[in-house]
Order: sequence, then structure tokens, then C-alpha cells
Amino acid sequence: MPTLAVRAYTDSLSYERGQTVSVHVSADAPVDIRLIRLQSSSASDTSLDLNVDWQHAGRYPASLQQTCVGSFLLGELSHLTPPSSGAVTLGAFVWSANHSSEPVQTLLSLSGGPALRLHHGHVALVDADDALLVQGPRLADHQWHLVMATLTPTEARIVVTPEDPLRGVDANATASYAPGHIPLTGPVTVGARQGRAVVTAPGGAWGLAVESFNGKLEDPFVSTAALQETDAKALVRGDISIEQLELVAGWRLSFQHGDDPAVATALAPGQRPGVLVNGPGRGVTGRHFTGRSLDFTASPGEYAAVHFHSTDLFDAGWDSVLTADLPEDLASGVYAIVVENNHGSDTVPITVVPRPTDPRNKVLVVLPTFTYLAYANETLFNGLDSSAMTDKHVAIEEADLAHVGDASFGLSMYDTHPDGSGVMLSSARRHIVNMRRGYRMWLIDAGRSFSSDMYLIEWLARRGIDADVITDLEVHERGADYLEPYAAVISGSHPEYTSEEMLDALTDYRDNGGGLLYLGGNGWYWVTGVLSTSPLTVEIRRGHAGIRCWESYPGEITLMSTGLPGGLWRHRGRAPQELAGVGFAAQGWGRSEPYYLSNAAADPTWAWILDGVQEDPIGDYGAVMGGAAGDEIDRVDVALGTPAHAVVLASSRGHSNFYQRVLEEIGMNLPDHGGGQQDPEVHADIVYFRTPHGGEVFSTGSIAWSGSLLHANTNNGVSRMTENVITAFVSRRS
Repeated sequence: MPTLAVRAYTDSLSYERGQTVSVHVSADAPVDIRLIRLQSSSASDTSLDLNVDWQHAGRYPASLQQTCVGSFLLGELSHLTPPSSGAVTLGAFVWSANHSSEPVQTLLSLSGGPALRLHHGHVALVDADDALLVQGPRLADHQWHLVMATLTPTEARIVVTPEDPLRGVDANATASYAPGHIPLTGPVTVGARQGRAVVTAPGGAWGLAVESFNGKLEDPFVSTAALQETDAKALVRGDISIEQLELVAGWRLSFQHGDDPAVATALAPGQRPGVLVNGPGRGVTGRHFTGRSLDFTASPGEYAAVHFHSTDLFDAGWDSVLTADLPEDLASGVYAIVVENNHGSDTVPITVVPRPTDPRNKVLVVLPTFTYLAYANETLFNGLDSSAMTDKHVAIEEADLAHVGDASFGLSMYDTHPDGSGVMLSSARRHIVNMRRGYRMWLIDAGRSFSSDMYLIEWLARRGIDADVITDLEVHERGADYLEPYAAVISGSHPEYTSEEMLDALTDYRDNGGGLLYLGGNGWYWVTGVLSTSPLTVEIRRGHAGIRCWESYPGEITLMSTGLPGGLWRHRGRAPQELAGVGFAAQGWGRSEPYYLSNAAADPTWAWILDGVQEDPIGDYGAVMGGAAGDEIDRVDVALGTPAHAVVLASSRGHSNFYQRVLEEIGMNLPDHGGGQQDPEVHADIVYFRTPHGGEVFSTGSIAWSGSLLHANTNNGVSRMTENVITAFVSRRS
């Protein structure tokens, strides 16, 4: 696979002017660092970019970095623990969808002492030098087992007891052993062998894992008792609890909303809480799950497990090569920190947002960074038959190929962990190859997400429209009051992932007289939580509906970040049509189509929107597959919340069968359902409506819209219509 010589990220995606930025770099030689303002959408034609005079620009030493990846629990023995013992038992309840997902996985280990592991799915006990002492059976996938390993001065023993004897493995294995006394000192690691100091921060911790486990663990413990098969069966039946096992270490892993997600409750007398490192999954079902409650906050005893993964990443943990203040005179906008040497370069985008007390422009762009994180370093192209998705040639860039199978890049929320479970968390503190200006998305051979939103940023610059720029996080944290000064708030091309706080802020802004332009597709679709703001880490639960690459396990639909249900906003009663008048209708990657004016568009009432638009259809051109309506598209639906008085000004049609209606609207599979060629609901709508207190909404319902703005040097109908609306919104609120 290709490698990238220079990789970088910043500690945040957005800053106010004068705030401190930390630049983290992995490179094998010193790097030059400088600051620019991004206004060109192309990485090859940067004529609109502006160099920034930054006193901290210069050359800095850099080295290749290890990435903190792979989740685990780091704990301590009780301070009441004797320095040595005649016996020790390591144990935990274990579940995995694929116990052989990695050749060697550690379930629990003592520093300088024995470790309980899986070797190709088989339970094994090894000594401090990794010598195999005894090996047990291969665990059955998708089943809970109590796994215990006991060492005495004469014997090493493994006991495996299934929760369900019909489907699990019940077996013992014994081997002679003569170690003398067993030391009981140092840390205890659960779910991995910890290989680097742990750094803790509000909301999480990070460190380097070795031999990570992929699966769920419940009630991990260390006991000085020489436990037997009868003890194991009593634990499984619930006749005794682990607190009755002469514990020197043990942890309760149930979780409640509001708890620190990085803290594991200690159970042994005199033992300090454990630290959960690199963002494992919490609020997940355990061995007592009954299905009577689908909310971990209502039934914590049924959610007493943690899901560990070798690919969990909370903060890459690279060294900072530069920590410095941004210039105090920076205007709000999209900037980039350029990191380069003779071997390569990386251009890391950041957004400079207005301080609440700063003077504002009248126009605001909200970059959908939660969506950027959802797709961060996605590998959907890996092993994909692209002919099933598009009729176009698919070319994979080296930047994409470089991160396939490399855990140091972290995964997207469209990927699965090695055990097949879905990725629920995504952090901004890592190198993200597809969040770069000029990135060509493999499926559409054009910009998507951040690189698509740069079409809008360049268009604003070329049209001379002064605009502030912020990110999702500012909307999430600062709310409608922060948006109030703006006459026109413009979405990015694909604001798919959104929090409740964001929906509330945008709705309040609109309903109190604001002007909202939704220039995208598949917006406000997935319920998204913010687990941490430093590092920015977002969370989803896919649930069991919607366009998805994986499904949540039964019972695992509640977000640990909010304590509320995840899944689609539509199924929380807040379909996108309620905010913007249109909502996700279909997706596809055949040709993008234009919009055809409706009969309603001829009404002189709407002449201000169409003034100077000399084309019908509108948008039969564009960087995204040749048209303005494509990729993912939205339409009106009064039943889902489109206001009855909303006017549809134009609609696309003629989409190919590569475009298919969204799954949540297909109640039954029938022959010849077809796609765009048979289904009249596979189309995008341009819609406008007003709110009772003077608010206005203009929505285009297509990811591809922004890709048409720059056509013919911005002299086109898509550009003219967009500028007409912005100009009107500003004039009405001046």
C-alpha cells in the first residue's frame, strides 16, 4: 500500500482569532509550517488563497509517531493486596462476534505476571515471559462465557463456563506449573496489554494498546482464591457475585448518562477506579440483557459490559511540534496549516469563527464537521463491486489506499471493527485524508463533504459575498443567540449528522426571523451526540433503519453521550422536512440531473428568486456527476413536516435506476420496484417557505448543488438563483 510521508492534524477543528492551536505531525524529517486562508476549491489552482503573516511560521523538528489506538481498561490492584500470593485467578465474562478477529488478544493481564488471552480464538494462559502455560477451548462466537484462569504453586488451570450450555463451550484444561509465589504488584490491564502511559482528559483517555481484544467484557476480576469449576457455575447461575471472590481487583462496567465514560467503578476494598482508554463502547448489552428494556439508563444491570476494539481511537496522541497563538487580526473563514518537507506535505484545514462579541458579516456558512467526522477515512471502496453503485469508472486515490488496514488512521462511522461491530465514535484528533481541500471522492470523482463545501467557499469569494464561517460545534454549544446577528445562514452540502442542540438552534433561529438556506442533500438525518469536545468526538447508534452499512446490536440504540435514543431523526419525530421543508428521498451515483421549473414558479410572487435565471432546466452541468441534482437528494413531504404553504419551485426528474428510494420508505420488497426510472418519488425539490415571525427557508435538496455553482465562471442559473436568495435575505434584515 502507498504511504504518506507527512501526516498532520490540529487539536481542534475550529478556533477564535488569537486562540492557541496545537499542530501534531508524523514525519521522518523536519517540517516547514505556515498559515494560509483557503478560498480556492482546487488544490492545483490556489490563486484565490491568501498567505497569512504568522510569526510562528517556520521550520520545526518532527519524527514518526505511534498512534494511540485500541481500547482497554487500565486499573490497579487494591492497596490492601499482599505483595505475593499462593494463588491467583484472572477472570471475566466474555462475548465476541468473532473471537478469531486477531491472532492474539489479551483479556486480562498482570504487570510482570500472567495474562489471560485468546490465541486464534482459544483461551490461553501465559506467564510474564509469554510462555504458554495452558490452553483451553475455542470460544463459541456470539455467546457469553465465563472465562477463568487459575495459577497455584503446582498447577495452571482454565475453566470455561457458558451462560447458555446449549450454545456455548463448557470445558476445563489443566497443566502442571511450579512458579513459587506469584507477584501481585503493578497495574492490571483489561482488554489489552497496555504499552504506553495513559493521558486522561474530560470525557476520555488515550494510550497505546498492545494485543487488543475485540469484543465485550463484563465483571473482569483478579482474585487470590484458587477458584474451581463449582465456583464458575455458581457465578454463572448468580448464586454468588464477584465481590465474594477474595478480590484484589474488579470492576463494575455498567454506565449511566452523566457518568465519566472513562471511569470504571472499582469493586475490591482499597482499590481505585479504573480508566477506560481510547473510547470503548459503553451502554452496551451484557450477559443479563432480556430485551425488556432498550435503554441502558433504565436497566443498568442489563448493560454491565464494555465493548473493546483494537481499532478504537479517541485521540491519536501524537507529539505536538508547534503550540502557538493564531494571529489576533484573523477574519472569520476557512484557513489551513500547511505542513511540508522535501518528502511530502499536508494541508490541514481549520475554521476561524467569530467571537460572540465580534462584529459580524450578514452571511454565515455552517460547515458540517459532524458529517466530516462520520465519513472520516471511510473505506467503503475496499472490496466493493462499484458496478453495483455507479455506471462510472471508479479510481481510488493513493491517499485513500494508504489508510486501508492501517489502524493509525482510525475508522469512519461507515466501517466496522475487526469483530464486525459498527463504529459508533469518531474523533477529530487524527489525520483525516478525506477532510482536505481538493480531495476527490472515489465514487463521484469530485469533491464531497469538506472538499465539496470548498466549492461554496470559492463561489462566495468569486461573487464578492462576505461571509463568516463556523462549524457544527459552535451551533451545538452556542445556540440560536450566536446565530441571531445573521441575515442568511447557509448549510454545507451534506449536513447529515446533527445533534438535538443543533436542530433546536437552527429551528429557533428560523422561527425568530432568520433566513436559512439549505444548499445540500440528506441533511439532519442521523441523531448525533457529542461525547467530548476536547478532543471533539461524536457518537451515533445506527439503530435498525435508514441507509446504513451496519446495524446496532439489539438493545444498543441509546447514546451514551446523551442518554437518549439514536437512529434517524425521522423516528424521533423530527424529520428533516420539519426544519428545511425537504428530507432525504433517494441516493445514487449515476448521472446527476437538472431541475425543471414547476408551474408555481411562473407566479410573479417568486420572480425575485428566479430573476436573471435564463435556463430551464436549471443545473444541467456541474462538477458532481454533471448536474445539480444528484448524489443524495431530498424532496417535500407534508406528512413528514413540510409546511403546507411551502412552494415547490423546481424538481429534478429522469434519474437512472442507480438512484433508489431510501430504505425507511420501503415497507415491503416487491418485484420491479426499480429506481429513478420507475419511482416518481426519486427526485429532488427546490422549495421556499416563510415562518409566522418573518423567517424564511430556501432549500435545494441535493448534495450536488454546490458543485454547479462555479460552472462557467459562476455565470449560471444555479449561481444566480443562490445569489438572488442571499441578497434578498440580507436586504430584508438590514
